[in-house]
Parts: sequence; structure tokens; C-alpha cells
Amino acid sequence: MEPLTAAAAREQLSDEEVVLRVVAGDAALFEILMRRHNQRIYRAVRAILRDDDDAEDVMQQAYLNAFQHLGQFAGDSQFATWLTRIAVNEALARRRKRARFIGEGEDDVTISLVE
Repeated sequence: MEPLTAAAAREQLSDEEVVLRVVAGDAALFEILMRRHNQRIYRAVRAILRDDDDAEDVMQQAYLNAFQHLGQFAGDSQFATWLTRIAVNEALARRRKRARFIGEGEDDVTISLVE
């Protein structure tokens, strides 16, 4: 049996082990978490927003938020669940903001047409 390369060994770490190492200072390992969960996060966010560009923006913000608050991950749930919740919250906030913007724009148009 051949010994694992360093990259292969890192890929075999559990999410929780990767989180501990990232919190300890090995920030580059966060990429492993992103790669593992990218499809799941994209599908969840895209289902809410129904727009590819918005979904990608929200994913980027969700990953940034997760990285910044990784020390708050308590391990009470799986990392995937925690990350998905962050992404879903971002997507819902984006949808509310977009609806508010569209709603304001419609009122302006209605007022303009009435006058």
C-alpha cells in the first residue's frame, strides 16, 4: 500500500478536523470545506434566489461569513448543516432586499403613471 500524499491526507480529514485546523491557523484548508460543500450550497441558494449570478454572490458572502465566524462553530450539528444555514440566511436576506427594491420601484412607477 502506497503512503498518502499530503494533499490526499488532508482530503481524508473530517469536516470537524478541518475546522479545528483552520481555527488553529491553517486558513488554506478552508478550501477543502468549500470544495466539499460547494454543490450543496449552490443548490440550496439557487433554489431560493432562482438566479445564477445572485446565487454565486450569496455563496461567496456565505463562505466569507463562515470563515470569519468559524470559531463559533460549536459542533452541535454537522458542519454542512451550519454552513448551509449561513448560506440560506444570506439568500433569504438577498431575496428580501431584492423584493424591497422591486417593491419600491413599482410604487415609483405607479405614482409616475398616475400623475
